[in-house]
Amino acid sequence: MPFMDDKTRDLAVLQLLTRLVRETDRIVRLADDIDNYAETEQAKKAFNLIGTEVGNLLKMIETSIAPLYGLYELDEGLKSLNNPNKAKENPIHSNQIITAEIISRQEK
Repeated sequence: MPFMDDKTRDLAVLQLLTRLVRETDRIVRLADDIDNYAETEQAKKAFNLIGTEVGNLLKMIETSIAPLYGLYELDEGLKSLNNPNKAKENPIHSNQIITAEIISRQEK
């Protein structure tokens, strides 16, 4: 891998996070459109596929990235922040979201 200075690496991470937000927005719009306007069974099944794949992605994030929120307690600079965006102590796990969505769909 070619040498990257810290600023270049920081920019690359921010670009990836921006891409993640953009793709998340696209997925949400697609799922919303399918939920509200889809007429074919195939399109409706795509909604379930989106739920499954997003659930898998969230599980990976919970496993690999969520522990990094502990840095708020370990890093002196982060400790001093009075940040409302700190990780919540009781996050909603992806399987709870999916379960709620399935129950919601069954009630329709």
